[in-house]
Amino acid sequence: MESYKSSQRKFKLQEKKKVKQHLKEFYKGLDNMEVIAADLRKLDVIFTEDNLQEYVTPLLGRDLDSMEKFVLLGKLNYKQELDEARDNVK
Repeated sequence: MESYKSSQRKFKLQEKKKVKQHLKEFYKGLDNMEVIAADLRKLDVIFTEDNLQEYVTPLLGRDLDSMEKFVLLGKLNYKQELDEARDNVK
């Protein structure tokens, strides 16, 4: 019985390590998208789902997958809406 519990603990530890690694990769990807969004904001172009790929590929060195594209467009549009709201207040 002791070995069964020991193997269960080892399995749970392995699963926790896998989850931790996935989370690290996820947050690393989000940070990378933030850096790319900052670089793209300097271009002063209105980005759409169609033209985003041609601007990102030289910066990232690969094509975006659908989730990365969604996150990046969200970051770019949120910043744009925030700037417009600030301009309207002034």
